[in-house]
Amino acid sequence: MKTFMLVILIISIILGLSCNPDLDVPNWNEPDRERVFSDPMLTEAYLGGTFYYFWMTQVDWYSPVFGLSCLADEFTCSWGSMGSLHLSSEPRKAWDNSPTYGYRNATLRPWQRLYHAITSVNDILNLIDNGMTFIEEDGMDNTERNKAFARFIQGISYGFLGLLFDQTVIVDENTDLESGTPPMIPYSQIIDFAIEKLIQCIDLCHTNTFDIPERWWPGNQFNQDDLAALAHAYAARILAGESRLPEDRDTADWTKIKHHAQRGLTEDFSIQCDGSTWYSFLHGLGSNEGFFRTDYKLIGPADTSGNFIAWLATPVLERNEFDIHTNDRRITGENPTAIGLYFDHYGRCPYRSNRGTYHFSRYHCCRFLEYYQADYVGWVPIMTVAEINLLRAEAELRLGNPQTAADLINLTRVPNGGLPPATPENIGHPGDPRGPRGSLWAMLKYEKGIETCQAQMGVAWFDRRGWGTLVPGSILHFPIPGSELELMGLPIYTFGGVGGEGAAPGY
Repeated sequence: MKTFMLVILIISIILGLSCNPDLDVPNWNEPDRERVFSDPMLTEAYLGGTFYYFWMTQVDWYSPVFGLSCLADEFTCSWGSMGSLHLSSEPRKAWDNSPTYGYRNATLRPWQRLYHAITSVNDILNLIDNGMTFIEEDGMDNTERNKAFARFIQGISYGFLGLLFDQTVIVDENTDLESGTPPMIPYSQIIDFAIEKLIQCIDLCHTNTFDIPERWWPGNQFNQDDLAALAHAYAARILAGESRLPEDRDTADWTKIKHHAQRGLTEDFSIQCDGSTWYSFLHGLGSNEGFFRTDYKLIGPADTSGNFIAWLATPVLERNEFDIHTNDRRITGENPTAIGLYFDHYGRCPYRSNRGTYHFSRYHCCRFLEYYQADYVGWVPIMTVAEINLLRAEAELRLGNPQTAADLINLTRVPNGGLPPATPENIGHPGDPRGPRGSLWAMLKYEKGIETCQAQMGVAWFDRRGWGTLVPGSILHFPIPGSELELMGLPIYTFGGVGGEGAAPGY
């Protein structure tokens, strides 16, 4: 308990969560917390709720989920939508990191939720270190299972802090907070720490046999092998997504990324949402064609009519909507207005023209439309097999195995898109423009964008900053939220904007 309270006092990273707005469960932050952590059954229930806080950073309205999609030219939007217009307008502007900014919760709430999960599992790991065991009435000892799950939560939570922010502090169950405030450390070290925790989780999975309660992540009946595979998949995503610039992604440890991707998912990691406690704005509201549309930079490279080329050649402020002609059956049917497997033609865009017609699009993703129409009840993914296969394909390309890369690309390109198989003859270069034709690199980047659209938070942004295809001035990582800096007595700073610090350069 001392660790938990000192973290609050020193960096206030869970400020505002005492009312526990996310779950209709007992308030563990009240004085009764002492009772909870003296009872192994209640402590285990508390551990089981920690994944929920990570989940909400990935799918909730109060997150950068839509802003990052628009920033990466995956979705397009000219509504405010938790910073979507701010982040995607051209020329790009710096992020407003003031404590009073109307969309400050896009970064503040994920920061708070991730640290809430971290400090919670830290307390539980500390209890385990001090002798607490978790033994069921039938004699089943769940102590190592709970330790593995806690390591998993540490790994993915710190991983996403490192992916989103430029720096932060590391606090685990061994941190001596009485000796002073932990130092701020850069994102690269945060990610190293996250991978270390995921590997510790994997090691525990390999030396123990257990099942994860389905209520901890509804719809999933995981054993130790499933948890290990999920930890490998997150390790691959985090290691590849860390890069802020092409030179970083070029020099990433692709042997290690391949190692984790090969051992990753064999089926999509999804949650069965109930529409009340467990829900996803990403897959729900994100399917509303009045709020969001699909950016032409995502689907336009498939156009065979010349309309997309003409659109790109038009000055940004003069761009407007157009129809796409393509043989990729994920985007359209036999004609430009016929529904495709993943996208549909919704006609005239409802956005305000005075905010820039370059935001306009006639198309939007319809993959999760049934979930939206069912009032947020049903299955939605936050990591897919396609993502991990295509991440491995990039590793194979970078490691000199183009045939294997082509085979992995074709797993979705051919059956889902109806496109001819990719072949290894024209490998190309990581800087090649993305598209369904041309080099293997172009096809890989195109395939990754189409297959991961609206399936998870941030992956399009992670990829595009590492490939160097963000619009110049796009933010490369977020600063520590302004209200947190204010409480810590530190100066408020920010990133992004054309020519600004922490902004994508022009390539």
